Amino acid sequence: MRPLRSPFRFAGAVAVVLGLAFVSALSARQDPPFPHERHVGLFPVCTGCHQGMDGDPAPVAFPDPSGCAGCHDGVDRARVSWDGRVERPSNVRFDHGAHAAGLARSGDPLPECAACHSDPAGPRMSVDGGPQLATCWGCHAHQRDEHFTPGPDAECTVCHVPMANSGFPLERLLALEPPPDHGVSDFVSEAHGDMAAADATRCATCHVQDRCASCHVDVSREPIPSVAPAPPGMQLPEWESEYPKPGTHDVRAFQGGHAPEGGDVSQCSTCHTQDSCMSCHLQPVPDAIVDLPARADVVAPGVEFDMAPPETHGAPFFLSAMHMNLAAVDPGSCATCHTETFCVACHDGPSDGGYHPASFVSRHQADAWGRSQECATCHETAAFCRECHEQSGFASQGRLGAGYHDAEPIWLLRHGATARQSLESCASCHRQSDCVQCHGTLGAFRVNPHAADFDAERAWAQSPRTCIACHTSNPVGSGA
Repeated sequence: MRPLRSPFRFAGAVAVVLGLAFVSALSARQDPPFPHERHVGLFPVCTGCHQGMDGDPAPVAFPDPSGCAGCHDGVDRARVSWDGRVERPSNVRFDHGAHAAGLARSGDPLPECAACHSDPAGPRMSVDGGPQLATCWGCHAHQRDEHFTPGPDAECTVCHVPMANSGFPLERLLALEPPPDHGVSDFVSEAHGDMAAADATRCATCHVQDRCASCHVDVSREPIPSVAPAPPGMQLPEWESEYPKPGTHDVRAFQGGHAPEGGDVSQCSTCHTQDSCMSCHLQPVPDAIVDLPARADVVAPGVEFDMAPPETHGAPFFLSAMHMNLAAVDPGSCATCHTETFCVACHDGPSDGGYHPASFVSRHQADAWGRSQECATCHETAAFCRECHEQSGFASQGRLGAGYHDAEPIWLLRHGATARQSLESCASCHRQSDCVQCHGTLGAFRVNPHAADFDAERAWAQSPRTCIACHTSNPVGSGA
C-alpha cells in the first residue's frame, strides 16, 4: 500500500493555507496612484471630486475622466491618460455609506476624510491609499492584543469579507501568511476539521471552496455552503493534496475488516474514490463501493493504493497449509482479490505438481462421489462439472435421458438408493428445487422419498439437521 500522502499534485507544493495580512489589505495602493499632493492648490475640499462618498449606499464617487481634460487639454497642460478608478482588491468589510450611517445613529460626528486617508504628520492631501490599522483602532477599541486570534473568539467576519469576494490576484494570495494556530503538527489530520466544524465562516475568510475540494473527495458532490467557490477568472495557488492516515486506520487487522458498518461510506468518501477501493476489489464490487464517486468525476485525487496481501498471507506455512482452511471457511473472501484462474494455476496442473495427481480427470468419479474431497471447495460444481460433461458427451438429455449418471437411460427411476447413500454428492450439481419438482407436496408427482415404514418422529429426534436438508421446518409438527 502506498503511503496515504498522495503523489498527486495540481502543479506543485505551496503553503497549505492562505493567511491574512490585514495591514497590507488596508494600505494597498492603486497603481498608479493619483498624485493628490500635486493638486493641493486646485481642490480645497475632498468632496470636490468625491461628492457623495458618505451616501447610503455610497456611489462610485470619483471624478469622470473627462473632467481631467478641462485642464489637461494638451495646450495649457499636457494631456493625461486615465480611464477612471479601478476597484482595488480588498478583503476588508467596509462601506463609506454604512460607516457614515452608523456614526449618525450613534450621534458621533463624521470625521474629515484626512482623518483616515492622510498622514497626520504630513502635508495636506498626503493621501496614502487606504487607512492604516491604527487609524481604525483610534475610534474602535480593539479587544485583541494580536491580529490573529485562535479559537472560537476569532470573529474574522466582523472586519473581513470571504476570500471569494476579495478579488485578490494570485500574487496577493501567495503573500498572505497562515495564522499561528494553523502551525500545529496535527493541523491537517485533526485540527482543521474541528475548526471547520465549529465555524466554517472563519475558514472562508482565507479559503475558497476549491481549496477544500483539492483534498476532500466528497466536496465535489456536496459543496460546503459557508465556503464559497472561487469566482470565474480568479487565479488560485497550486495545492498539494495531502492525506494523513487517521488513527482509526492504525488498529490491527484494519485492512482485513475495514468495511463500514451498515454500508455507510459517508466518512470514507472524504478521502477515497471508487478507484481507491478497486485497487484491491475485483468485479463485482460491493454495493458500498458503488456509492463512492469515481475519480474522474471529482477534483480531489483521493488516496491511491497498490494491491497488497492481507496480514494473514504473511503467516508461516500460509501457502502450504493455512490458505486451504481460509478458502474452505469463506471462499468469498478469496474472490475479493483472486479470480478462479489464480487458483487453477496451481490446483489444476497435473503435469506440474498441481493439487490433483496425474490423470486425475480420467478417474475423478470415485473421489467426487466419495467424501474424501469436497469439490465445491474450489469449484462451482453446477457450472464447472456440467461444462466438462457436456463437452465430453456425458450431459443428460431431459429427466429420463442418458447422461452423467453412469449413462443409464432410466437413472431417474433408480436414483433414490444413491441419494440416500450420499445426498451430499447430489447437492454438488442439484438444488433443492430440483428435488421438490417431484417430491414436494406441490410437485408434479408428490412422490414420498421415505419408505412405507419410515418413522418421521424418530428421524427428527435423532437428526433434525438431516430433515432440514429438504424440509423448511419441523415436518412432524407442521406436516411440511
